[in-house]
Amino acid sequence: MSKMLRLSAAFFCCVLTHLAFSQTIDNCPANVPRDRFLQVHGDSCYQFVTNRHITHNAAKSDCGRRGGTLALVKTPDIQAYLVHELTHTYNYHTSKFWIGLNDIDKENVYKWEDGSPLSYTAWAQGEGPGATSAYHQENHNENDCVTIDLEYGGKWLEYPCEETTFFFFFSESEEHYYICQYKLSAGATTVFTTSPPVTATTAAPGTDSTVVSETAPLAITAAPETTVTSISNACPAFTCDLDCGMDGFKKDAETGCSQCACDV
Repeated sequence: MSKMLRLSAAFFCCVLTHLAFSQTIDNCPANVPRDRFLQVHGDSCYQFVTNRHITHNAAKSDCGRRGGTLALVKTPDIQAYLVHELTHTYNYHTSKFWIGLNDIDKENVYKWEDGSPLSYTAWAQGEGPGATSAYHQENHNENDCVTIDLEYGGKWLEYPCEETTFFFFFSESEEHYYICQYKLSAGATTVFTTSPPVTATTAAPGTDSTVVSETAPLAITAAPETTVTSISNACPAFTCDLDCGMDGFKKDAETGCSQCACDV
């Protein structure tokens, strides 16, 4: 009976499913229309509403009833993306689009619709806190809601949230296009390997039996935007009187663990 120490690491091609979480408009809320005006960028869905002009408050309500907000343009990347799509994909160059920024609660204290304070800005010249433009000064208390204004290269300008007053007595609704933003939703992604168990074979002390110690294949499960977790299950050690030589032991089809039978 052979008593040699044999370490067998029979690794076949180890194949992992691609972990990159690929998001499409299928991951947007189900009640948002699937058309060319719905896009995914970063971790959000954006709906470019260009089929109607409505007031800021009406636009906010429309996004909200689908579980979203007006666009939260908190980074230069999002600003550049929105302006690029509006001008290049949808071919708008002079229109205004409501976004989720306003100073309704307190003049010159701007907040995003989700309650977060303003940090990144893309104000047009003379706009924003401490604005100096004649138009802004004249309508300081009336202009509380912010748009991406393509007439000014996509910079931000303020307009009345509901109505514009002119000639002191007359008013009309301040209505523009708008952009809604929604959170992506997705289920867990399961990842698997095809690597077989690693087998270490030794002679049991004082016997002619062979003791096999092995580790079952790795199973990996990943949920979106979470850390991948690796789980390793050990097969039980066993004693077998057979000497299977280079053929090795037969594997159990379900567990992948060795059986006391030669794989011939």
